Amino acid sequence: MKVGVIGAGLAGCECAFVLAEKYGIFVTLFEMKKIQMTPAQVSQDLCAELVCSNSLKSKSTLNPAGILKLEMEQLGSLVLESAKRFEVPAGEALAVDREKFSGFITDKIKNHPKIQFVDKIVTNLENLFLEEGFEKIVVATGPLTHDDLMTTLQNKFNAKDLYFYDAIAPILDGDSIDQSKLFFANRQTKTAAYEARNAIVQNSNSDESKKQENISPTCEKPDTPSGDYLNIPLNKEEYFAFVEKLKSGPKVPFHDFEEPRFFNGCMPIEVLAERGDRTLSFGPMKPRGLTDPKTGRYPYAAIQLRKEAQGDSAWNMVGFQTRLTWGAQKEIFRTLPGLEQAEFFRMGSMHRNTYFVSPEVLNPNFSLKCDPRVYLAGQIMGVEGYLESSAMGVWIAHVIGEDLQFQKNIPLPPANTSLGALAHYCLMTDKKNFTPMNIHHGLFTELTKEDIVEFSNDSEKLLKMKKLDKSLKRELLGKRSQKLFGLWKKNLSKLL
Repeated sequence: MKVGVIGAGLAGCECAFVLAEKYGIFVTLFEMKKIQMTPAQVSQDLCAELVCSNSLKSKSTLNPAGILKLEMEQLGSLVLESAKRFEVPAGEALAVDREKFSGFITDKIKNHPKIQFVDKIVTNLENLFLEEGFEKIVVATGPLTHDDLMTTLQNKFNAKDLYFYDAIAPILDGDSIDQSKLFFANRQTKTAAYEARNAIVQNSNSDESKKQENISPTCEKPDTPSGDYLNIPLNKEEYFAFVEKLKSGPKVPFHDFEEPRFFNGCMPIEVLAERGDRTLSFGPMKPRGLTDPKTGRYPYAAIQLRKEAQGDSAWNMVGFQTRLTWGAQKEIFRTLPGLEQAEFFRMGSMHRNTYFVSPEVLNPNFSLKCDPRVYLAGQIMGVEGYLESSAMGVWIAHVIGEDLQFQKNIPLPPANTSLGALAHYCLMTDKKNFTPMNIHHGLFTELTKEDIVEFSNDSEKLLKMKKLDKSLKRELLGKRSQKLFGLWKKNLSKLL
């Protein structure tokens, strides 16, 4: 049995090592750095290179990243073995000496008797199958995949399923939102009143515009607000103050290999604000069809929050992809009504990335629908971050190993484990709103009464509480996750 793995980053190294070490499968690992480096890479010699941060996130079991590490260790993670050997002090975070970390992994990979390391630019998967006789190929080429290989992959897929620029909106912790200042509503159909206002305001040269620009008309037949979106209403003063903050807030600079070119459909909110003070109110903050129940009228502007499909408490800021620094995002967005104490599961970002819409292109066993011999691993499959990419490299290795060695389809880890949350996200999230995702509590379902009884020492007291303390809630989520993962692993082959 032979498997080819393309890309010796964290996901590729994890996948190759687990296949060879745990399953005894011969692996050829292809890496192009000796021939052509990407602009984000530094070393030609090291595998599993950390180029942006030396941190692999939290070690705490109150954090799903900490739980994910425990799960990865149980599945034979080479990345975590190296990280623990070369850890440097960083408080709660698992930070490493980058060079020693990558050096250890490189040594393990290049000296493994069942791993052949090949310096080569892979451009054609079909030729690779024919020349090497691989039974499976894993594409783990990361966000800066070689153009010729991308052309090969594009030819397999509809182009709409492949993205080269990553536009990500912030995700908020629902428990930290003051919903008393917001209202639920879906957009209603256009009304004559709104159309009249829209026509007047867009005609910026008219005298009537100056008289009417502050008017937010009532709907013709205002209904009792209901719907799936949480709406943040802003009056005129709040709106323009917010626009000024967006324009003046510090932005993340572009890398040398990134060009500041954006599609109209994923424009950063601060770029829209710079195009004109009213632009956002006719774009992602348009009030059309949103009747504020407190006034019976449309607000001057509104921001919509959409519940993430995977969890019960994660809310996406619709249309708010941004290059604002993380500190600026927290400061500026917390000036919005209801978000004064907001906590963020994920910050907004925009950067060059290559990834597939995994729910559209992957089979339930993580092979490609258009070619079941090929698998994706790491960032190219729609996860975000070093730790998450490593986790999916480990996972794909076990999927392939169980298939080749035991002819078994390995079941997904439970959705309320960290690894399971990522795997379920890649397979089952809403295709239309798919963006690369890191691990966070918003991917988990809320605690049930049964969970509280099982995992707390004082369930009678907790069941009477309207809202659990945040740290206590996270402790219970962590205990549930660890138990579910343990039960799942017990029912698998002895190799796991």
